[in-house]
Amino acid sequence: MSKARILVVDDEPDIVRSVCMRLTAAGYETLSAMDSLQATNLAIKERPDLVILDIGMPAGGGHVVVERLRENANTFATPVIYLTARTTAADYQKAREGGVEKYLTKPFDSGELLAAVEEVLSRVNSG
Repeated sequence: MSKARILVVDDEPDIVRSVCMRLTAAGYETLSAMDSLQATNLAIKERPDLVILDIGMPAGGGHVVVERLRENANTFATPVIYLTARTTAADYQKAREGGVEKYLTKPFDSGELLAAVEEVLSRVNSG
């Protein structure tokens, strides 16, 4: 069984690098983007199995990416995990409205992130 392709999106290069390294070590293929516009274009073109997404980024932010993914026929069902420092009630509400699967906050535990990835992909693949 081949492992999933995961798009990691954050404007902090160290976070992108560390998340991609952890996922690659677990057998996943990774793609990365540094802003919302690049993330949207890459997700539509490459159709990853999962997107790990920061909220606070240039070119619109994570909420805009989720809106764009949900509006596109090829990506409307792509699962999203937020990995963000933002913890406001408004952000949680937008995540729920956008159908975000998991909401993890920074600083994060890589084991917790990997468990969330496996849980979301397992749920998506079994349904």
